[in-house]
Amino acid sequence: MEAFLREKSRSATAFREAYLWPHINQEDLLKPKLFLIFLNARARNFPSAFSAADHESFRFATTSRKVTAAFLNEYTMMFTGRNTPETYGQLYSWDDHTDAASWLFSQRGVHPGYGLQVLEIQERVYHFLLECCLQILHDMPRESLMVDDIPIEPEPPALSIAEGRSNSLAAVAAITPYRLPASLNLTRLQDLVAAKRSATEDHIWSLREDPSYFTDFVLDMKEHRQELLPDTKGRQHSLMRPYPSKRFWDRVAGGVITEAYFYLEIWDDLHSLIGKVMSLQQKHEGAIKYDDDLPNELLEAFLELDFSLSQYAKGPIQALKTIVVASPPLRASFVRLPEEGNSSIIQVVQKPGSTWDKTQSRLMWLFQTLWDEQQRHLCGLHPILDEMERLVENDPKARNLFSSRVASMVADLSLISECQHQISLYQPWASSFEAEALPCQDELKAKYIQRTSRMQELDIALKQTSLADADPSDGKFFYPVEKRRTKENTEALQKAERTLDTFWEKLDKYILQKIDVSRHGTLMHLLSDHRILYRTPDWVQPDPALPPTDPRKENRLEENGKPLSRLFFDNEHTQSKVDSGGKSPQKIKVKTRGVALTTPSPDEPSRPPGAPQSVDTQPTFTVDKRALKVFSTLFYQPSNNAQPDEIPWNDFLHAMSATGFAIEKLYGSVWHFMPSKLDVERSIQFHEPHPTSKIPFKTARRFGRRLFRAYGWRGDMFKQVDAK
Repeated sequence: MEAFLREKSRSATAFREAYLWPHINQEDLLKPKLFLIFLNARARNFPSAFSAADHESFRFATTSRKVTAAFLNEYTMMFTGRNTPETYGQLYSWDDHTDAASWLFSQRGVHPGYGLQVLEIQERVYHFLLECCLQILHDMPRESLMVDDIPIEPEPPALSIAEGRSNSLAAVAAITPYRLPASLNLTRLQDLVAAKRSATEDHIWSLREDPSYFTDFVLDMKEHRQELLPDTKGRQHSLMRPYPSKRFWDRVAGGVITEAYFYLEIWDDLHSLIGKVMSLQQKHEGAIKYDDDLPNELLEAFLELDFSLSQYAKGPIQALKTIVVASPPLRASFVRLPEEGNSSIIQVVQKPGSTWDKTQSRLMWLFQTLWDEQQRHLCGLHPILDEMERLVENDPKARNLFSSRVASMVADLSLISECQHQISLYQPWASSFEAEALPCQDELKAKYIQRTSRMQELDIALKQTSLADADPSDGKFFYPVEKRRTKENTEALQKAERTLDTFWEKLDKYILQKIDVSRHGTLMHLLSDHRILYRTPDWVQPDPALPPTDPRKENRLEENGKPLSRLFFDNEHTQSKVDSGGKSPQKIKVKTRGVALTTPSPDEPSRPPGAPQSVDTQPTFTVDKRALKVFSTLFYQPSNNAQPDEIPWNDFLHAMSATGFAIEKLYGSVWHFMPSKLDVERSIQFHEPHPTSKIPFKTARRFGRRLFRAYGWRGDMFKQVDAK
């Protein structure tokens, strides 16, 4: 990438070695363990195991036309599965071999010019590693090392470049060019998508439950609107004069709701498609042969998943194109073109006279490459995001140019890209997916539209109603949850909760009139499910005779077992009665990983807020003082005697590790927590605070609620090691 940026012309490069051997460099190989991983992988596996990866490594060199390949027509060169000097890189004439042409068109084989480049790359790699070994073993005669009777040592323990208790996708990306190419891991992929779907459910939950979260998210969405940019003459947008209009708040709130609901549908759909591929892969496990085509139904499932991923990637790419230029860290460098009539289209250009330093120029080049469909295809989505992550990891200036919303959107796109990358590892068949999909584009598009048309129905409905009541600028959602409990603060909390409930009830009533709810099963299930909503109880004057530590002095939140949307709940259960001939639906138990809540039928009286629940036996975690302090804040109970502190992010990682989670940093600000020593399977994801690495109390409180919903955790489940 550095070589490309140095040369402005599109002619052949003067840095050919940088394009063909980008991974043989001091910056990477001087890092601990990478050289040893590289040496071990290449020494213990046939060159054919790396041929596809080595071919992919110079894709950018060829698509950018910086390196050209020799041309030999009507021949195919083969690498996969060929592990002898006579067969490796063997040329097949189309005239002499009936399958040679199809091997090339399906990309199981390669054009001879590209094949020669693969051989050139591998010859240089093996020569480099051999010379390194000879220098390391300089005290041994070269002849004694070149004999065949030296026994092969057993495989050494696997090395990792992960630091501390956590791994990261950045570390995985850094190690990928040097290790044996990974194979498709659908189980991991489904786990990542399931955790993202759960995080989206929690996001929708918090928007409905927590006035402060709702306010923060709406205001953050507002701060990334292009209407905030002045035009080239320094004038405000018409929707912002003299103050933000109702139409402006309609756009902001519509974006909040549409984005939340759409992503719920997207992650749920991808989870189902991955599950379908996994099921068919298991079904045909014995019939999948290395040299044969995939069974038709498995191939179709892969093509459907791959097509859907490419379509879903367009959403966050377009969103980034809109929000990056308007984000607070970059806003000063851009202006709008003056408005034209009643058009809602906003055109943004770089502010005349503004200059970018090297970091900002590099970052904006990456974003512009991402937004340009042709350039994105030439460079590849995964390499662009890898380079962006590398820039952010290595340059603090670049990190500060990312707002939390931009970082979150990049993380969403990166997960979709990771899914595409994982599919590309399914070799040799993945190389042919693009060619296999060409004749069935119409069918793939029709299936995609059939699955996603309900999203457009919801989008149209939301654009036809006023959402300006979501405007938090008048203070109606003021929610002093971080302050000590007093009568006045308690009443303010209750008022904000009632206002938020009224907003959502009004919107739900409208949506139920406008959409066919039977087509929105995922959203219906979430909004009609019987779950716990926290609400502030009435103020009770503390008894001054009680000691400060007595729990009876605390004004605890009520845990109300109720659906997120009463209207959606009533609609679903009314429909259930009709479908079952008027009978009441059977009681169901909704598990929240340790906490079982009974969902009553509509004819049953609801359980009073203070009534006991059916609770599974929960473990008690014995943790050190540092971790206990974290969990005490996460599950903090409101009190009129104390105020909670912020949590350093590293302390949160330490606490989660202490309770049995394996930790992986994904792209952007997302961290993935996988149970490794717990009797649960569900993973969970959290966003690292940005730009500081401390978790504010309001955010910590939400983390605690998510842990309760996912695993049933409460504050009284944690005690200090050796505490008496």
